Amino acid sequence: MNTRSTRFALRRLVAGGALATLLLSGSALAQDHDFNLPAQSMASALTALAQQSQLQILFDESQLRDLRAPALAGRYSARTALERLLAGSGLELVEAGDGFVIRRVASAGHAAADDNVLELGSTNIMGSAIDSSSVGRSVLTQEDINRKQADNIAELLDTLPGVSSSGSPRPGGQTLNIWGMGDVEDVKVILDGAPKGFEKYRQGSVFIEPELIKNVEVDKGPHSTLYGNGGFGGVIKVDTKDPADLLQDGENVGAFLKYGYHTNDRQEIYSGAVYGQTTDKMLDGLLFLTGRDGDNIKRPDGTRFVYSENSLDAFLFKSNFRPNDEHVFTLSAMQSGSEAWEPFAAKRDEMAAPTAVEIARYGLDGAWKRKLVNRDQDDENYSLKWNYTPLDNPLVNVTASYAYSKTDQHDKRPANASAGFASSLGNESWVNYTDRLAELKNESRFDTGLLSHVATVGVQWHGHDRDTLMKDLSKLTDRTYNYGLYQPYYMPSGEQETRSGYLQDAITIGSVTITPALRYDHVYSRGEPSLAPRYNSPDPAVGHDYSSVTYSGWSPRLGLFWTATDNLAFFADYSKTWRAPLIDELYEVQSAASSVPATSRNLDPERITGVRLGSIFNFDKLLVDSDNLQIRTTLFRNRGKDEIFKRTGVYCLASVTGGNSACPGPLANNRNLPGYTIEGVEVESFYDSSRIFGSLSVSYIRGKRDASPRNPWGPETWLSDIPPRKAVATLGVKVPEIDMAMGWTGNFVRKQDRSPTDDDPLASGWSLPETQGYALHGLFATWQPKYIKGFEARLAVDNLFNREYYPYLGESVSGVGRNIKFSVSQFF
Repeated sequence: MNTRSTRFALRRLVAGGALATLLLSGSALAQDHDFNLPAQSMASALTALAQQSQLQILFDESQLRDLRAPALAGRYSARTALERLLAGSGLELVEAGDGFVIRRVASAGHAAADDNVLELGSTNIMGSAIDSSSVGRSVLTQEDINRKQADNIAELLDTLPGVSSSGSPRPGGQTLNIWGMGDVEDVKVILDGAPKGFEKYRQGSVFIEPELIKNVEVDKGPHSTLYGNGGFGGVIKVDTKDPADLLQDGENVGAFLKYGYHTNDRQEIYSGAVYGQTTDKMLDGLLFLTGRDGDNIKRPDGTRFVYSENSLDAFLFKSNFRPNDEHVFTLSAMQSGSEAWEPFAAKRDEMAAPTAVEIARYGLDGAWKRKLVNRDQDDENYSLKWNYTPLDNPLVNVTASYAYSKTDQHDKRPANASAGFASSLGNESWVNYTDRLAELKNESRFDTGLLSHVATVGVQWHGHDRDTLMKDLSKLTDRTYNYGLYQPYYMPSGEQETRSGYLQDAITIGSVTITPALRYDHVYSRGEPSLAPRYNSPDPAVGHDYSSVTYSGWSPRLGLFWTATDNLAFFADYSKTWRAPLIDELYEVQSAASSVPATSRNLDPERITGVRLGSIFNFDKLLVDSDNLQIRTTLFRNRGKDEIFKRTGVYCLASVTGGNSACPGPLANNRNLPGYTIEGVEVESFYDSSRIFGSLSVSYIRGKRDASPRNPWGPETWLSDIPPRKAVATLGVKVPEIDMAMGWTGNFVRKQDRSPTDDDPLASGWSLPETQGYALHGLFATWQPKYIKGFEARLAVDNLFNREYYPYLGESVSGVGRNIKFSVSQFF
């Protein structure tokens, strides 16, 4: 019998299926002698175990299929045999008083894991199982992360269909794009329960050290009930390592050392950890330290990104406390920091070298640094979570959590730098983004007649603060600029508070699960008046109004999941949601001398309707007895309305015939455009066997606005943030005789020649340069010799043929040249 069917059967045993009661005697499970448990049908295996160990198992055998239980032949104690039988099933054996009970493993990663599941068998990018809450989710496991040896999280995610990295390879220069949506507010990033996001001009949006990551889940589209007020493109959920991830089998304490080297920028990576747990597993803990030190990044043509050194230190502390089998407390603390001379715009490519005159006057080092900032960046993340799951009450599975996240960036130009950097945060700047998220939710499982329910109800509070300040040495004597110390007019300070509630019920009847859901968000925003009177005029005709504004609304969703057979499932999702304007969008201003000086407190919320359809095929024993093939096909369409955008070009309807001077004032910096449509298709396939494994994914996305970005009454135009077609392939081979796995990767990207300027030649300011297509090839290898316990060596080669390329979303920034990466690690 294959693993998929075994897991499916085991879920059915307790999850409202054939197994009515399982009463386990503690004394019976504690017996020292072994039992011979042959490979046989599931019902027979359980019956044999009960007879041999004096367990009482009550079930309706007629409801069980004649399924063969794998890897059970041999002699085990009763408890060990039962634990082996349940391994990987989603069920676990736990102590309860003088005996034991079997229960579901606590769900971690989604709100409701219903009982209608398509088991996939081997681990792959979709996870080991698909249910109604995970049909649109892609997963990167620890193995995927280790194999890639990435410098940043964007490099990890760029291999997924529908997900693209944008920006620059410079440290801190990456942002993420999902299904053609690349703004920070459109891609929610959650790290150990804490929201992450950074919107500083020309900077990256997320800073998470890959060495600390255990797994990443990407849920594409606006279909998640747990996250509201944005996330139109999708949600990226990142979990850091746990002590249990590093502990070796049978050990309660351990240590870990790792060294890595990347040839492109001569980067060295050092990591180390200590971890342990008490013998009763009541308390565990992990301290993980890592650091990077690299030189300038090399382009394929042999030149380097000047001042692109990667220097970073990070640590992770995590602990779990289990006072009993019903309560789990988890504490996580992560921090990373870096300091370096960098160009102000982390997303940029080449920098103009100093002139001979500048070098003669300031020296070579001084002439370069006049073009740079000394950037001191800290990123912090703390979370505390409590889960309460009574052993005998399926109506209660409570999780309470609180998370705190802060990103702080301090830039300072050298003393000999010129003044007049108002458009790039002056001669010195302080930018601080702080998020706090509190959540209480409960998951209940119950039946009403023929219907099985997994109902999730929750409330959330999210507080977001952004503090900005800059010193502009060109304004030291100007009172209207507060003598050079003020908030940038394009990056105002402010706060946003969101109160939310949601209800979701996964209703299963047979092989069909219908999931209606409803979420409510109430968003309160308040701007911080600028210290500069120039940007804080009391004159109503100017429109500098920083007072509060409130938005609220509902987000309904409906999902359908049907496991037509053990090998085939279909899914469909329909969602309508919205987002409130950001602090920047509401309170950005210009001076009274500008034609668009006012704040934008009258903006409508941006809305989206998302539809997602697809199928999942799962085949076992396709070519050989041990192989497995999965294919997921997804079609999607997102229809957005009232897109929030800069007011440029044609300011108002009267401008179409009378020019912008005909518009009544004051005009706000931002406005709502009519709408846009993004649609596409993805096909993901995965193959695994005892010898060969591989994957192939293809994604195609297209998107258009109803009008021009500079003219709401103009012609339809292409959206500029739509990535080109992409295919990603992997082909590998396992060689157990020498304890190795190795393979090839290919990334094939089409040219992108669609631009807003195709239909509106004046929209060049909101267009990206066209790019040529390219193909990148890579290699990887892993060696884990059995005769050196805990040792692992890895090799990866990116851009094997040193192909010159320019990613479309990089805005003419060159890709990275050949990079040979290797690492060695040792567990103790």
